[in-house]
Amino acid sequence: MRVRRSVKVWWVIAAVIALVVAVLPQVGPTAWAQGDAGGSTTTTPSPSAGQAAGAADAELAIIMDASSSMLQPDEGGTRLDVAKRAATDLVDSLPDIANVGMLAYGTQVSDAPENHERGCAAIRELAPVGAVDKDRLRGEIDGLEARGYTPIGNSLRAAADMLSPDAADRSIVLVSDGIDTCAPPPPCEVAAELADEGVGLAVHVVGFRADEATRAELECIAGATGGTYRQADDAAALSESLQFLAQRAIVEYETTGTEFQFADTPDDALYVGQGLYRTTVQTVSELNTAAVPEKFLRVAVPEGHRAYVAVTALPRINLTDTGGGEGINVRLTSTNESDADCTNNSVTAQTSGGGWEPPESTVLAFAGQEPGDECDGTQFLVAAQFNTAGLGTAEELEVEMSVQFEPMPGNEVGTWPEGHPGSAPDAAPVEISGPQPVAGGNSFANAAEITEGSFSDAIVPGEFRYYRVPVQWGQRPVVTVGTGPSARGEVDTLHAALFDPVRRDVASEHMSSHDDTADLTLTADRPVNFTNRDANLGGERVSIAGEHYLAVSMNVSGTGPTGVEQPFEFAVRMDGEPGEGPDWAPVNEPGPTPSASPIGFDGAAPDGDATGGASDSNENNDDNASAAAAPEDSGLPGWALPAGIGVVLLIIAGLGLWFFSRGKSSR
Repeated sequence: MRVRRSVKVWWVIAAVIALVVAVLPQVGPTAWAQGDAGGSTTTTPSPSAGQAAGAADAELAIIMDASSSMLQPDEGGTRLDVAKRAATDLVDSLPDIANVGMLAYGTQVSDAPENHERGCAAIRELAPVGAVDKDRLRGEIDGLEARGYTPIGNSLRAAADMLSPDAADRSIVLVSDGIDTCAPPPPCEVAAELADEGVGLAVHVVGFRADEATRAELECIAGATGGTYRQADDAAALSESLQFLAQRAIVEYETTGTEFQFADTPDDALYVGQGLYRTTVQTVSELNTAAVPEKFLRVAVPEGHRAYVAVTALPRINLTDTGGGEGINVRLTSTNESDADCTNNSVTAQTSGGGWEPPESTVLAFAGQEPGDECDGTQFLVAAQFNTAGLGTAEELEVEMSVQFEPMPGNEVGTWPEGHPGSAPDAAPVEISGPQPVAGGNSFANAAEITEGSFSDAIVPGEFRYYRVPVQWGQRPVVTVGTGPSARGEVDTLHAALFDPVRRDVASEHMSSHDDTADLTLTADRPVNFTNRDANLGGERVSIAGEHYLAVSMNVSGTGPTGVEQPFEFAVRMDGEPGEGPDWAPVNEPGPTPSASPIGFDGAAPDGDATGGASDSNENNDDNASAAAAPEDSGLPGWALPAGIGVVLLIIAGLGLWFFSRGKSSR
């Protein structure tokens, strides 16, 4: 009897534990981890057609405008003649594996008032979505005649019906020179309905000589589905826009981090902590650098630590400029307001050059308070200047910033290898063998994780691909990048750059290809060594081990279509044996909310590792930290989870005692 009651007890306990296990996932993992102290915003990039699937897994429906307004005179005929030539060029440029269909509105019924109902339903399928039949499409395009109404809303629905809901990537490209003349249904509402279906459908729109009202409607359609709007005011722009949108749009650099703003004056500057931040800045174009206004922020550097402030300004992508993106100079200066003799470093770097190079980060490094030092580590003021003089036009640009605090080691530094002066022998190229497909990220924060080995990816002009690879102390990363003939039939240039864990440029190279293969090899000028920073100025960028970043970009050249993917391969190798050095890594998470008071630092990550995690210790941030520690998804207060677990454990104990007492009384 005793054994049987004991079995019952454990069955009940097991059932209660199972209940606890079932309930815990409902509370959410955030209850067990320290949340973001700043209520920050983090973005995740959407995969591009090239990342999510190959061209054979993507489907495209093209809507041609053959309404009566397309009969207006234009270059070499009518607007329709221009559109026909652009559509034919598009068909000629499509990859053979493309899955493309086409329809047109306005071709069957005139726009006479009595034909309104029939004309608004007159949408003709020129070719179903499937393996591209270029001969058929050319013939259908050539036979188009413009005469009718403009049923954009109905055409969007018809195009969506042509696409398979199972396709990995679904797109519609609409060409129109006027507003919808058949609503209802309003075309923007139709676009929103299609977006709400949740099947990843994007509508890209080309406004051909669109007036203000037309552009507003067409931009609304594109915006409702996360698509792209392009204005084409001549034949060349229409042809280029069609080819670009129909093949693959650029996956633009996506900033990540807590929102912040530079202040216009030192008095208004807020403190930032360790982690990632993002903002926008208004640049100026001044040949006189003294006239460039300064923007400000503050940093409280912990005693015995070194600060790194890395600012990455994203140049505007200009698809019509074969020279590449608009360049921008970023200058950072640090000043300690407690003592003019304290650390005061300044650095000037251009974040984008004359082509499509991956954006450089301007990295400012300065030491905090040392033991016995008179400097106040909470009094660092950082000034930033953003200037496009001679490089581009003044405009508002996105900016990403990384703030890191590196703990300085003690006497153990003397036991580590001496710094290298640089000029290491050229590294042998890495053999690219059996590359594994990988989808590169679109920013430092979203970089794809890789190791040593061979990989393959694809890129379109104006795009960036980022990968992160671990590099240990004493190792020298070597990367070889190769590509075949230009997929666009142009002299295309690929750029590759290697960055250290705090985003300093380690090495960069470029290569050009047309009808042959090309490759490049890039590496650091010495192995990664902590004491490299004492060797010379060039050693600074090769003095931190950890995740390094490989960035690949592609420029625009010639007159070919810009939306064509260029395949490339690369291989990574580590030369040298792992050595000794400090155990520290930057924090690649959103930083705490900017504050009017210094943001504290405890020198330890939530797990207790010496990775330099950030925390808020001042009163202004206590509330934020408490709120972040509460479960975000459960809707429960922060004390609810531990209290609930305690109640469950009491129930378990009570049941055990109850069964035990019954067992004793029944003997």
